[in-house]
Amino acid sequence: MIAAAEAVAVDEGEKVAAWLADDKLAKLSESRALDLFERDPELWAVVVSPWILIQERAGE
Repeated sequence: MIAAAEAVAVDEGEKVAAWLADDKLAKLSESRALDLFERDPELWAVVVSPWILIQERAGE
């Protein structure tokens, strides 16, 4: 997630576009948001204005 946040912050459009195309980075869909709401997992988050990037934390 740190690499994604840095790429967004410094406007590395090609890198971000490749992640989007490979489905490694995606806009939060309504169904995914509902899933996160219902399961309430621990998340990592970083703000790169105007974006908020989130990632589910790995289980311990």
